[in-house]
Amino acid sequence: MSPASAIAASGLVAATLKLGASAANLANASDAAKVGGKAAYDPLGVQTSPLPGGGVAARVVTLSPGQTLAFDPTSALANAQGLVQAPEIDPVSEVSNRLLARQAFAFSLEALKVAAENEKTLLNIKV
Repeated sequence: MSPASAIAASGLVAATLKLGASAANLANASDAAKVGGKAAYDPLGVQTSPLPGGGVAARVVTLSPGQTLAFDPTSALANAQGLVQAPEIDPVSEVSNRLLARQAFAFSLEALKVAAENEKTLLNIKV
């Protein structure tokens, strides 16, 4: 794999992880737990860092603080004040994250296609 292809592939991996983390956060945004108990869901994020020679390393991390108190007196998990512990997830931010991840994926895919075309052109050069 050429350096350009490796850089583009690392971008694809990072964008895929970001999309997955955001999807998991949105799917679990309404999870609740008893106040002071174990969290029902810990929000996820993706941490990226540059690689020597280009590209990016990405890994999924648990965000903290990831919990907030929510008023839900109808919940079986609510305390006497009607509060439950809920993941601190902003749906608007998560939708924005998904759109950004989609764009990053598309750009990385295009870069991968261009790198493949360049390699093909180089192989077809006649001396």
